[in-house]
Amino acid sequence: MNRIDRLNAILIQLQGKPRVTIENLVDRFMVSPRTIFRDIRSLIESGIPIGGDAGSGYFVVEGYHLPPVVFNKDEAAALLLGSKFIKHQADQEVVKNFDEAMHKVRAVLKYADKNYLSSLEENISVVPFSRNNNEFPNSYISTIQNALAEQSVLSIEYYANYKDQSTKRDIEPLGLVYYSSRWHLIAYCRLRKSMRDFRCDRITNCKLLVEKYDRTEHPSFSAFLEQMIVGTETREVIIRVPKRVGRYIGNQKYYYGYAGESIIGDMVEMKFYTPSYDFFARWLLMFGKDVTIISPDELQLVVEKLVVELQQHYLNLPSPVSL
Repeated sequence: MNRIDRLNAILIQLQGKPRVTIENLVDRFMVSPRTIFRDIRSLIESGIPIGGDAGSGYFVVEGYHLPPVVFNKDEAAALLLGSKFIKHQADQEVVKNFDEAMHKVRAVLKYADKNYLSSLEENISVVPFSRNNNEFPNSYISTIQNALAEQSVLSIEYYANYKDQSTKRDIEPLGLVYYSSRWHLIAYCRLRKSMRDFRCDRITNCKLLVEKYDRTEHPSFSAFLEQMIVGTETREVIIRVPKRVGRYIGNQKYYYGYAGESIIGDMVEMKFYTPSYDFFARWLLMFGKDVTIISPDELQLVVEKLVVELQQHYLNLPSPVSL
């Protein structure tokens, strides 16, 4: 990146955040702190009202606005690719907002770049790994985002699938995370008086309250997630499958604690960490005799027990009538 481009990029970075540290800029542009100091001084000398210092970070004084930003075709293409994913992984309100943003991006493109983007859009598609027939498809992502940014309390109605009932509760949202093909809201629940993981597609109603909360009174949502995932007692499992079965397993393995694999001749040896042998064994039964359990022996015994139960179940059923 030449110096003119870097100066413009630094200005955009300063305009986009309340305060940016020297360390942030050094990491972003991969130059020395001395170079960043010179660039900041050059921007100030050119009339840009920049405040702050090296210790606390720099910012553009409120009221100053950049001229309209123009995207190049590669930047616009990256946003287009993101929009394809968002249509399958966000709720209706977020999708609508992103579509409006893409209209504005297209509006500032050069004529040739607009044709480039239109041609590209016709030839890119994202097919979801699985179609979730969500009973409550809204998810209230936009409302949750506002609550997180403003530290506002949320009043929600939450459907518990295992109880088949909804409860109303006030929560203090701490983080939004996407895992297991769904959005989850990590929040402090005032009803349960503890941290909770709420699936957003099970929020049947959501209202932003005027009341504020202090995020620093709770652990960070990332610490809660780490404790929830890593803190759960897990046990190592090693299995071996033919390469053709390994390809068939595909993305399924990531839902069962996949930790790595190695090729041994015509076989694939996979390592997993699971909190439940019973849960893992039932998944292995899908692959029949193509799976060999290398370790532990306890898992082998669980599979044998399930096979015996399955055999007894079908032996006790009436024989089918031959046609």
